[in-house]
Amino acid sequence: MYPILCHIGPIPIYGYGFMLATGFIVCMYLAQRDAKHFNIPAEKLTDLFPLIILSGAIGARLFHVFVERPSYFWEHPLDVFKLWDGGVTFYGGLILAIAVTWRFARRNKISPLYLFDFLIPYVALGEVFGRMGCFLAGCCHGIPTDLPWGITITNPLSVTRPLGIPLHPTQLYQMIWNLLTFIIVYRTAWRKKFIGQSLLMYGILYPIGRSVIEIFRGDTIRGYIIEGVITTSQGISIVIFISCVTIYIIRHIKMKKANK
Repeated sequence: MYPILCHIGPIPIYGYGFMLATGFIVCMYLAQRDAKHFNIPAEKLTDLFPLIILSGAIGARLFHVFVERPSYFWEHPLDVFKLWDGGVTFYGGLILAIAVTWRFARRNKISPLYLFDFLIPYVALGEVFGRMGCFLAGCCHGIPTDLPWGITITNPLSVTRPLGIPLHPTQLYQMIWNLLTFIIVYRTAWRKKFIGQSLLMYGILYPIGRSVIEIFRGDTIRGYIIEGVITTSQGISIVIFISCVTIYIIRHIKMKKANK
């Protein structure tokens, strides 16, 4: 693990932050490149992307603080600002980013659903870089394993605990799943048959991987809906998956009837 990649003078360059910045640059480049094909004003994306990053980061942290571990942070309020100790939840960031994007779309007279459908592949790609950042930082780690691909962490700066024991590389599991999700959703975006298809496809695929990978997670700071059985993220994943599958089926049936 490389929580700190290097130093520029006295300034540390953190692996997690570096990967987030890299992901932001790559996703923004691709989105602006593709914007013309989807009739999205590229200059609007220049204004929107920083808002998405900021709202995503704030939402991810606040969800963890107020939903997953409220009692801990009530007793240790200053720890809210210790982001280097880990403690962000993707779904929290997604929720706030959706709200901000919705507001942005309405103010700029763009269909919110059309904009979400355009942006969602890059959300999946951004998560690929985010999970690589998690791997470098050592957060979101797995439970002990005897499998040959288990990762043993010895760097004391890593968020991972315990050290020196082979663990499931759950960050890499999630990274691979997000990459597959990006490929499928991105291809869907260029061949979609109705507005919202890419968004629904993401809402079906991402929760599957997230729910399964949660089983192998070993970090103890996650919240539970049913203690030791269903984590908060699994509960949200189930709701999103069922909702998106239902809407997708209904939309598909309506299309078939319309084409008869």
